[in-house]
Amino acid sequence: MERDISQRRLIDTAWFNKLCILFVALMWGVSFVTMKGLVNEMPVFLLLAIRNAIASLALVVFLRGRIIRNSSPHTIAVGIGMGLLGFGAYGTQTVGLTMTTPGKSAFLTGCYCVMVPFLAWLFGQGRPGLRHVVAAVTCVCGIGLVAVDGGFPLNRGDVLSLVDGVFYGLQFVLLSGWGQKDDPLVVSFWEFSVMSALSALVSFVFEQGYVLPMPTFGDMATMLFLGLVCSCLCFVLLNRAMTRVDPAEGSILSALEAPFGVLSSVLFYHELITGRLVLGFALIFVAIIISEAGAELFARAKRVARLA
Repeated sequence: MERDISQRRLIDTAWFNKLCILFVALMWGVSFVTMKGLVNEMPVFLLLAIRNAIASLALVVFLRGRIIRNSSPHTIAVGIGMGLLGFGAYGTQTVGLTMTTPGKSAFLTGCYCVMVPFLAWLFGQGRPGLRHVVAAVTCVCGIGLVAVDGGFPLNRGDVLSLVDGVFYGLQFVLLSGWGQKDDPLVVSFWEFSVMSALSALVSFVFEQGYVLPMPTFGDMATMLFLGLVCSCLCFVLLNRAMTRVDPAEGSILSALEAPFGVLSSVLFYHELITGRLVLGFALIFVAIIISEAGAELFARAKRVARLA
C-alpha cells in the first residue's frame, strides 16, 4: 500500500512530468526522420491512414468505456473538426517531407506556436500582445535565413511545412475556443478516426497503383512507433504533464521538439547544417519561446531585478 502511494506521488511531481514533456519532444523530433524514411517507401496517405488507425484502435482498447460515456454531440463535433484540421496538417507535413529535409521541416512546422495568437485574433479570441509581434518578426527573420540556405523562393516542401503549421495553429484555436469542456482523450479518438478515414479515402482514390509489399519487421516496428508512441502515448503524456508543471517551463520543454528534430536529422539522415541554417533555426526557436513563455519569463525577470 505504501509503495502504491509513493508511486502516485512520483507521477505527480514536477520533475517527473517535465521528463514526460522532454520525452514527448524527443519522440516528436525523432518522428520527422522516421516519417522521412517511410515516405520514401510507401505512399503518403496510406502511411497516414495506417498510423492514425493504430492510434485510434489503441485508444479504443484502453478507453472504450470512457469514449462511450463522454462522446456527446459537441465532443464528436469538436473531434471531427480537429480531425479535418489534423488531416490537413499531417497531409501537408508528410507530403512536404518528401521535398525537404527533416530538420527544416521540424523548425518550420514549429512556427505554429507563433501563428496561434494571430489566428485566434482572426476568430475573435483576443488581440495579440507585444511579445507576439516581437516573436512573429523574429520568426520571419529566421524563416528568411532558412529560405536563403536553399535559395529563394522557399522550395515546395518548406512551403508545405509552413502551411502545416497553420493547420496545427487552427487546431489550438478550435480547442481553446470550443473544446475546453470536452474530454481531450475522447476528442483525440474522434480526431484520429477522422484522419485515418480521410487518409484511407484519398489513398484509395489517388494511390491505387501502389502495391503494398510484404512488410518487414522494421517497417512494422516503425509504424507501431509512430502510431502508438508518437501519436497515442505522446498525446496522453503531454496532456497530463502540462497540467502539472509551470506553463513557461512546460512550453520551453515542448518547443525542444524542433532542435531534437534537427539533431536526429543530422545523426540519422546526415543533413548538412550550415551556419546560416543554424542562425535561422536559433531565431525561430527564440521566437517560439517568446511566444509560448514570454509573459512568464519577463515577469520572472522583473521579480529578480527587484530583488537585486
